Amino acid sequence: MSELQVLVATMNQTNIEMLYKKMNLKSDALVINQSNYVDYEDWYVNDAHLECYTFNEKGLSKSRNNALMRCNGEIICIADDDVIYSDSYVEDIINEFKEHPKADAIVFNVDSTVKDRNGKKINCFSRVGKMESREYGSVHIVFRREAVIKRNVFFHILFGSGAKYKCGEDTIFLKELLSRGLRLYKSPITIGVVDMSESSWFSGYNQKYFFDKGAIIACIYPNIRYFLILIQSIRNSKKYFRNYAKTKTLYKWYLAGANDYMDNFKSAKSI
Repeated sequence: MSELQVLVATMNQTNIEMLYKKMNLKSDALVINQSNYVDYEDWYVNDAHLECYTFNEKGLSKSRNNALMRCNGEIICIADDDVIYSDSYVEDIINEFKEHPKADAIVFNVDSTVKDRNGKKINCFSRVGKMESREYGSVHIVFRREAVIKRNVFFHILFGSGAKYKCGEDTIFLKELLSRGLRLYKSPITIGVVDMSESSWFSGYNQKYFFDKGAIIACIYPNIRYFLILIQSIRNSKKYFRNYAKTKTLYKWYLAGANDYMDNFKSAKSI
């Protein structure tokens, strides 16, 4: 069992070792490569074990779950193929967990190449609650494998790039960690930078964007979804359109997504 293992989600890769080096990886890594065939390969790059599973399927959450079912590291780092890690990420992550043995999971700073898409900057080490957990994406998340697997926490396959709802898998995952009693913390250490110049799911603040956000709200907060949709409609009309004229339209889009998710959820429960 390796001390730190990075789980990389990617698509249509033909040179996994080149990807490993491009990401500046130095630890063990498990790559899930979604393509049009099925295969398994492994190598050693210096002293690090590099594995690649290729599957003929699509969906980011499916990719993450395939990696979770096959990983064996003590500490697991979630990654996308557009992250470049710092030279010291291995030592930084391992030392942070050693210094904080009560932490089941830690979110770290990951800078963005696009300044206005930088997430919330972490300035001190502290506990993260349910509301704040919404601020962090998948590539910020590092956790103790045993703590997560024992509680059977996986990514929701209805959410994420390539799924019905194009985003939100990271928010739901962190919410599940907290709901099942895991202790989530945040660290001011920066472990890498992610290229956000392009997105596989974001194409603007359009109807589909708010539809998917409505589904996320219904998934995480089903009992107060109408209240939260109203609040978000008011706030985001002002935030994204600089006035409140779009409030009613946003409410309809949010609500359509929430209702669509609840219909899917009920159907899934009845099977």
